[in-house]
Amino acid sequence: MKHFLEETTNTHVLEASKIRVLKTIDSTQVLKIEGEAVLSHGEHGCIKIEGENVIKYVQQEFNPITRAVENAYD
Repeated sequence: MKHFLEETTNTHVLEASKIRVLKTIDSTQVLKIEGEAVLSHGEHGCIKIEGENVIKYVQQEFNPITRAVENAYD
């Protein structure tokens, strides 16, 4: 099963036998996974996840052009 954590030009994909999204609040998701899990992050490589709980959030940064705090996607 695949779950796309971040839909950008450098997509973050979580793969596991079973993935459940327990909660979504703004740009944060709480996930429960079963089985061996791998998070791939485009050119940055892969991470093996050994626990069953995953929290995904999108970092926010100040954008000096728009002068607003925005999601900082790759």
